[in-house]
Amino acid sequence: MTPTLLFSLLACSPSAQRVALGPWDLTLEGGQLQVSHLAYGEVLTDARLAFGQGTDQAEMRLGSFLFEDDDAQRAEVASFGRVHGREVAPVLVDLLDADGHSVGTLTLSLTAGADLALEVVGDALTVNRTSLSAACDADDHFMGAGGHAMDVDHVGQAFPLWVSEPGIGKSTTEEQGEDWFARGTRHAASLPVPFLLRPHRAQGLLFDVPERVDLDLCATDPGRFSLQSWGRGARVVIFAEPGPVEVLQALTAQTGRPPLAPPWVFGPWNDAIRGADRVREVAATLRGAGAPSSVIWTEDWKGGEDTVYGYSLGGEWTADEAIYPDTAALADELEAAGFKWLAYFNTFLRSGTAVYDEAVEAGVVIRDADGAPYRFTGPAFVPETMLDLTEPAAWDFAAARMQAALDLGFDGWMADFAEWLPTDAVLASGEDPWEVHNLYPLLWQELNAELLADRDATFFVRSGWARTGGVVPVVWGGDQSTSFLPDDGLPSVVSMGVGLAASGVPVFTHDVAGYQTFGVGPSDKELWFRWAELGAFSPILRTHHGTEDLECWQFDRDAETLAHWTRLAREHTRLWPYRYGLARRASEEGVPMLLPVAFRYGDDWGRRDAWLLGDSLLVAPVLEGGARALQVDLPDQVRWYDWWTLEPATSGVFDAPLDHIPVFAAAGTTVPVFAEVPDTLVEVDDPEVLDLSAVDGARVVYLFGGGGEFVEGDGTSYRPQGLPEGPGEVEQTLSQGTVEVAGVSLAIDGPVTRRYRVVVVP
Repeated sequence: MTPTLLFSLLACSPSAQRVALGPWDLTLEGGQLQVSHLAYGEVLTDARLAFGQGTDQAEMRLGSFLFEDDDAQRAEVASFGRVHGREVAPVLVDLLDADGHSVGTLTLSLTAGADLALEVVGDALTVNRTSLSAACDADDHFMGAGGHAMDVDHVGQAFPLWVSEPGIGKSTTEEQGEDWFARGTRHAASLPVPFLLRPHRAQGLLFDVPERVDLDLCATDPGRFSLQSWGRGARVVIFAEPGPVEVLQALTAQTGRPPLAPPWVFGPWNDAIRGADRVREVAATLRGAGAPSSVIWTEDWKGGEDTVYGYSLGGEWTADEAIYPDTAALADELEAAGFKWLAYFNTFLRSGTAVYDEAVEAGVVIRDADGAPYRFTGPAFVPETMLDLTEPAAWDFAAARMQAALDLGFDGWMADFAEWLPTDAVLASGEDPWEVHNLYPLLWQELNAELLADRDATFFVRSGWARTGGVVPVVWGGDQSTSFLPDDGLPSVVSMGVGLAASGVPVFTHDVAGYQTFGVGPSDKELWFRWAELGAFSPILRTHHGTEDLECWQFDRDAETLAHWTRLAREHTRLWPYRYGLARRASEEGVPMLLPVAFRYGDDWGRRDAWLLGDSLLVAPVLEGGARALQVDLPDQVRWYDWWTLEPATSGVFDAPLDHIPVFAAAGTTVPVFAEVPDTLVEVDDPEVLDLSAVDGARVVYLFGGGGEFVEGDGTSYRPQGLPEGPGEVEQTLSQGTVEVAGVSLAIDGPVTRRYRVVVVP
C-alpha cells in the first residue's frame, strides 16, 4: 500500500514547512532541514544542501589515481521554496538561492522498506558537486564506507571514496606523495562503499551515486559532517532502525543480498600453482594428512613466469598446455577426490597475446580519444587495455572464454581487479567514464554472476561499490602485505572484514599470510601460523602463495605446519553447520557473517582487535609478531566461555602460544557443529573420502548459558527454552521434536533425521 502523505504549514514560523511522510517527520525552514523518525527520534539536525562546480581531472597510473586539486565553488541552498505536495509521495520541493531563484529540486519519497529517500538535482548544467551536511553529535561515530585497512570508526577523518588500487603499504594521511601510484593513502580502497552507519544512533546514510564521494566526518568542523558527490545530483537514502544490525538489513534490502552459495564454498580452499604435478601433490598431501579441503584454486592455469617482481601470471584467457597439458583429465581427478577446481580471470587484455588481438578485432576494448585501443602499463608492467563492459559484445566475448574454462572442468574463479578504468577513456555506450568508473567493478561482477547463475560454481572479487555485496558470493580483502604491519599486513584484515560487514558486504575472506611481499619480504612461519588461525574463524579459510611463492611459507613447508593447518582446517570444517547457517541468514536476511563486536555486545565502535563470527563467537587473533599472550576485553553485558575448554572466561590476559588463537562463546547463543569432520563438502563416490552426505546425519549442539535461537543452512531450527540447572549432555535421534537436558528444552525442527548430542554449558 502506498504510504499516506500528510503535509501542513507550521504556524510557529511563516517560513517553516513540515512534511510527514510515513514514519518520517521533516521540517524545512530557511536552508535548514530537520529529519526525525516517529519511532527512533532525531536523525539529521541542521541538515543543509549545497551545489558547486569543480574540476574533473585525474591521472591514472598502475590503478591509482592522482586528482587535480579541487577548489570547487560551493553555495548552500538558502531556502526551500514551494512544496509540490499530493496525497501520495513523492513530494517535490524547490531549492532556492539567496535571491530566491531556483537552483534545484528536492524530491522526497519512501522506499519499499519505508526508508526515507532524498533525491537532489541541481538546475545548472555546470553543477558537478552536490553535498549534504548536518550537525555532528558531541560523541559521534561513523562506521561503514567500505573496506579500509586502518580505521573502523572514521569519525574525525576526511577522505574520498573512489574505487582504486589500494597501494602497497599505506600512509597515515590522505596526502598523495611522489609515490602516489605505488603507496596508498590511509583510505585508498578497492571496495569503498558510499554508506555511513552511525551505530550509536542506529541510523545510516546511503549516498546512492556512481561518482566519487568526498566524506568529511566532523574533521574540518567538529560540529558538522558532510558527504559530497562529484555529480549534478545525489540520491540519499536515510535509515533509522532499532539497532545497527537492523540498519544493515535495511541497507541490504536496498543494495541487494547474494544468493546462498553451494555448501562446498564454505569448506577450506587451498591454492596450488606451477603445474599439474603440484596440483596433484597438494591434493594428495591434504587427503593424506586428513586435512579437510573442498577447493583447490589455480591462478596460473593460463600460465605464469618468474620476474623481478615475483611470479607473474600469463596474459592469455586459455589453459597453458605446457604446464597444464591435461586440464580436463585433472579436473575429473580432482572432482573424484572431492575437490572443486577454481581458475582465474581479470578485466585486462595484454598486448602481444592472442586474446588481446581477438578483443581489438571484435571491438570490445576501451578506446582513447583517437579511437585506438586505450593502452596503459598494466600489473605485469607491459602495455595492456581493458574490456569495455558498457558494450554488450564485450560480455559475450568474456562469457565465451569463461564458458570454455567451465567446459574444461573448472568450477569458478577469482574475478580479479576492475579498479583501473581511466577517467579519459572513450566508452562504447557514450557514457562519461567518471560516472562509470566506480560501477565498472559491478559490471564485471554482474557478468560473472549471470554466467554462473544456477551452476554448482562460484567466484570471488576484491573491488566494488555500493551494490557489490548483493551480487557476489565472496569478497576477499585484496593483496595484503606479508607482514604484521598495521597499515597493510595481518592487522588490516580485521579492520577490512569489520568495515565491509558494517557496509553491508556479507561474506568475507582473505589471503592466509598475505600476498604482496614488496618491501617486507616473504611470509615466515610465525606470520603464517597466526594468519591461518584467523582464517579458521573467518567465513572462508583460504590460502594464497604470495608474490614470491617459492620463498613464502606454505601449508606443507614442514611437518609442524602441515599438522597446524590440519587442526585448523578440521576446526573450520567442524564449524560448517554454524557458518553455513550464518551464510543462509546473510543471503535471506542481510546480516553479514562477520559482525563488529559492539553490534551485539558493548559500545566500542572503533574496535579493531577482534570480530564476531555470527552472534556467538568472539575471535581475538594475535596480531603482533613475537606475542605469546594476549589481552582480550570481553564485554560485560553477557557471560563468556572459552571456546576450546568450555570454561567460563572474563577479560584478562590469555596464553596464546604459536599454535593457539583465543576464541570465546557468548551466553544465550547456540552453536551446532559436525559430530564427525568430513574430508570435503563436495559429494563424491569414493568410499575412502568422507563427504558431506556421510556426516550430515549427526550434530553436536552447544547451548551456551542455555542457548538461543539458531537456524542452519538447510532450515534446521534450534529453539531452546528454560534456564540451565547445571552442565548436561544428552543424545537423541529425531528430525522434529524436543530434547530435554539440564533444565533446558531444545525444540529441533529439521528436514532430515539426525543424531543430536546436545551439550548445555551453564
